Amino acid sequence: MIYINTNSKNGYFHKQLEALGRKFQFVNDEKDFVENSNIKKTIYITKASQKDIHPCPGTKYYRCCNYHVFDLVSGCPFDCTYCVLQALIKNPYIKVYENLEDLSNNLELLNCKGRYRVSTGEMSDSLALDNLLKISNYIIPKVNKLDNILFEFKTKSGCINNLLYLNPKNIIISWSLNPDDVIQREEHKTASLNKRLEAAKICSEYGYKIALHFDPLIFCDNFEEEYKLLIKKVIDDLKESSVLYISLSTLRFLPEITDMIRLGFTNTKLLSSNFICSLDGKLRYFKPLRSYMLEYIYKCIREYWKNVFIYFCMEDAILWKKIIGIDPGCRFKFENYFMGGNKCIHF
Repeated sequence: MIYINTNSKNGYFHKQLEALGRKFQFVNDEKDFVENSNIKKTIYITKASQKDIHPCPGTKYYRCCNYHVFDLVSGCPFDCTYCVLQALIKNPYIKVYENLEDLSNNLELLNCKGRYRVSTGEMSDSLALDNLLKISNYIIPKVNKLDNILFEFKTKSGCINNLLYLNPKNIIISWSLNPDDVIQREEHKTASLNKRLEAAKICSEYGYKIALHFDPLIFCDNFEEEYKLLIKKVIDDLKESSVLYISLSTLRFLPEITDMIRLGFTNTKLLSSNFICSLDGKLRYFKPLRSYMLEYIYKCIREYWKNVFIYFCMEDAILWKKIIGIDPGCRFKFENYFMGGNKCIHF
């Protein structure tokens, strides 16, 4: 069910739903429906007092780039076993903010300060609701007027219909990838690997910049064989020249969702591995295993693709130096690798 707060009446999302002929109900407050809501199926559209673009939180203990995010949606219809939102979001519904003007204003201000990468993919999947809410239809024309903004839509979906009627100029579409067995067991309600890669190929041929996130890498039976096959499939389906960058990172999750995983996902194999509480408070594989996994995937990709920029998300300088031979630094220094300062990546 979709509920719209009266503060968002006649707003962008209200008009999109009306145009699609979708049923919805106006409410004055979440209390009007919360008792009957479903965390994955109920959508609540409302307007916050203010929403701002902010740097990806990161942590001082690991190398972080200068990625920025705008939390337009809080909650996700997908149901990944490892998802941090299980701990962060207490509302039993998906909240959509009608603060599109705030987003537009923030983008314009950021554009005046320099070159930035921005996304809506921190508190939700960027495209999971796009067929319904047409968020991309609003964002993409705005971004394409700004020379210094590269906007990334991060997804595990195949929802690209709206994208094929828009100008891909300053837009990157990225997919999180895992072997199909991992997707079926740990990334519930998401698109299959074939559908993700098919969507990536279509977007690439249309003219969008593509990024790939092997994140989270999950240690499993036949890890090497499963991920080698995954990488070979990526190589067969996509051209290196169409991929702007690739991120690698191993599984990490907050300790408080351990019981949620154990009780809510009976077929999961996540908890069959050993974990250590790392410097940022998250549970991670022991460092020797993380290092092995990252190096294996890095070398597998480099066997086929020699030039695409590959980086580690949320890893320390020691692993960077051991595997790639560089320390990217943090924030602005790291961001140079995306913006052409240390690596040839351009808008």
